[in-house]
Amino acid sequence: MPEDFGFKRFPTVEKKISEISPEDIRVAVIGTVVDKGDGKIVIDDGSDNINVFLDDENKLETGKMLRIVGRVNKDDLSISAEAVQDFSKFNLELYKKLKELYLTK
Repeated sequence: MPEDFGFKRFPTVEKKISEISPEDIRVAVIGTVVDKGDGKIVIDDGSDNINVFLDDENKLETGKMLRIVGRVNKDDLSISAEAVQDFSKFNLELYKKLKELYLTK
């Protein structure tokens, strides 16, 4: 039986960048790195772009598709990354079609 350490995270909500609001706590976004530097990257998902703060942006290349999971900074609507996943082999168009198909039912 797993131990309860008394630590619970808020659930992550998948969002388009344009849909992120100050009420969001943790989000997941999929987008392309369009800029990087000074401990941050800028991700664009086609609806908008957002600053993502992380420990080491030097490992990430401009043009790479990523999935970012992190906490929303309410002051400037940026994201503090908790997890960064390489989605360069992810079929985003197929994903969008399937999401539209199953969420409209």
